[in-house]
Amino acid sequence: MIEASPTSQPTSIVIRNAQVLSLDGDIHRPPRKDVVIAGSIIASIDDPGNAAPVGAGAPEIIDGTGKLLIPGLVNAHYHSADTLCKGLFDPLPFDVWALLAMPAYWGPRSRAELRIRTLLGALESIRTGITTIQDMSGLVPQNEETLDCILDAYRETGIRTVFSIMVRDLPALDIAPFVDADVPEEVRKTIFAAPGNAASDLAFVEAQLNRLADRYGRLSWALSPSGPQRCSAKMLEGISSLSQSFNLPILTHLYETRAQLAKARTEWTEFGGSLINYMDAIGILNRHTTVAHGVYLTEAEIELMARRGAGVIHNPVSNLKLRNGVAPLRSFKESGINLALGCDNNSCSDCQNLFQAMKFYVLLAQAIDGETTGVEAADALRSATTGGARALGLQDQIGEVREGKRADLVLLDLKDYAYQPLNSAARQLVFSETGRAVDTVIIDGQIVFRDGRHLLVNEDLFRQELAELMIEVERDYRQLVERQSSSIQHVTKADKQLRSQTPELSRVIRR
Repeated sequence: MIEASPTSQPTSIVIRNAQVLSLDGDIHRPPRKDVVIAGSIIASIDDPGNAAPVGAGAPEIIDGTGKLLIPGLVNAHYHSADTLCKGLFDPLPFDVWALLAMPAYWGPRSRAELRIRTLLGALESIRTGITTIQDMSGLVPQNEETLDCILDAYRETGIRTVFSIMVRDLPALDIAPFVDADVPEEVRKTIFAAPGNAASDLAFVEAQLNRLADRYGRLSWALSPSGPQRCSAKMLEGISSLSQSFNLPILTHLYETRAQLAKARTEWTEFGGSLINYMDAIGILNRHTTVAHGVYLTEAEIELMARRGAGVIHNPVSNLKLRNGVAPLRSFKESGINLALGCDNNSCSDCQNLFQAMKFYVLLAQAIDGETTGVEAADALRSATTGGARALGLQDQIGEVREGKRADLVLLDLKDYAYQPLNSAARQLVFSETGRAVDTVIIDGQIVFRDGRHLLVNEDLFRQELAELMIEVERDYRQLVERQSSSIQHVTKADKQLRSQTPELSRVIRR
């Protein structure tokens, strides 16, 4: 058992003389301010020397001299199930990767593994300045014991968590329609894996929303149909109803791969071959809805999303590693839709680091168009903070260093070489920072990371338990590779055929 490290928290914190980044102010040379935290809220932001502590008792004073204070980063798209698969793969086609990484193919895991893998993703996130994480979780098995184990692990770390239970009632592999009809029966069973049931899955999700609500003060909920192409109309309509009843965001995968696009064009012809049109007809495309990836969205689909108030979560690192291409980033900006950023799975991004995602976002926008796009460092910072907050339904609580907002804050040490010399805080955050300069992380007014160590989790014991656990995980992975070898061959063949038969799907981008 990983024991929490002893730590006491003051009723108020005063951060003195830090340079405070506001996207509404000077993002290149932020002014020095004193920031007062009362409980979990930012109580005041004043010129140095003018801040007055709030509440009884002596506040904790943090010297912010030589530090940059930024809002905590928001990882709007992540799956915790495969954090232990970090570094297992070189770039792979999406559906091949899925056969080796998706939790359904691994089967039920021990409570110890559920806990350790959840802790790992959360601890790494905090270390790189992420204070809010959205875990789109495919529960295997889908029961309350599995769910409670994951949520309890998040509580240990102190991270703000937006949790969603990913559901589907159609086959998970989007490449399935393009696989040869004469594949062996065992391969067919794998590729056309038995789906869930809309009624029972929706009932389970609703029961958890009623049972848990806010389990530990930093937990909120979202709804996650795996993808419109993986869900029946009944499932999507049920998700839409739950969203309205509980006022929750809807987060789903869309147009991540060429196979998904080809499937939409061939199987949703009555909606013009468009999954966006299909979602709109179902009534699930609205201000609550944000799609992850959106690599192959067309101009017309983006315009419809903008009219409905829907948004996109861009996952540049996983998009590239799984050979999925680059989303139409300039079109996203020009349309005015809300854009958030995600780190996605550890097995296809290999880290939880939004500094990487921000840099890729800006640079890819320039590389694709080869001309001025208007996508700049400030856009990346906005997507990693306020954009993420809005996608997760938390825009009134987090994403800014502003009076009245939750105290989710990160202090970075400007002595780090990433900021030497300091020409632009915004640009150097996006283009130079790696997470190395993260000095202090505060979540909901609680200091959870300082001086290179987590304060709520004993990291030495954590690493010991992780090492012991990996003996079993590595053995099970070897067995999985052997078990999936035939399916991988047929999926690889289908992927190559799809690319050769539909060359237009291989374009990097459609502006």
